[in-house]
Amino acid sequence: MSVFEQILELLEQHNIPYKLTEHEAVRTSEEAARVRGAALKTGAKAMIVRCKDDYYLLVLPADKRIDWKRLRAILHVSNVRLATEEEAESVAHVKMGSVPPFGNILGVPTYFDEGLFENEVVNFNPGSTTHSIAMKSADLRALVSPVVAAFAL
Repeated sequence: MSVFEQILELLEQHNIPYKLTEHEAVRTSEEAARVRGAALKTGAKAMIVRCKDDYYLLVLPADKRIDWKRLRAILHVSNVRLATEEEAESVAHVKMGSVPPFGNILGVPTYFDEGLFENEVVNFNPGSTTHSIAMKSADLRALVSPVVAAFAL
């Protein structure tokens, strides 16, 4: 079962209301916001980072960027970097640009920036560059059970 199918199944199993839309293929948060007709800040940007041999999924508002100093302190590491495209696709089992905010499905420790919850509804690519899901940020948090911290600028 694909990551996309696993996400839809999880939402259905928990009776979580969501809106699934199909659109042209997108790769960046800016492209996704445009095709969704939604504010960039409502995007839940999912990024995979690497520290030595460990990978983490970071999810932050799409209009923000990673504060590397804060992230190193949160993870208690001295070095952390973005995963390469090849690494990210290997870890997430999806194409770059479609990494979903579901570390529980991907089997990766997951951190949500607290800024995500400033929006009642978040939008994200569910393992597909041609689909988006809109759902309540509180429901996403409940489903994923991430560590919530402040690591975005």
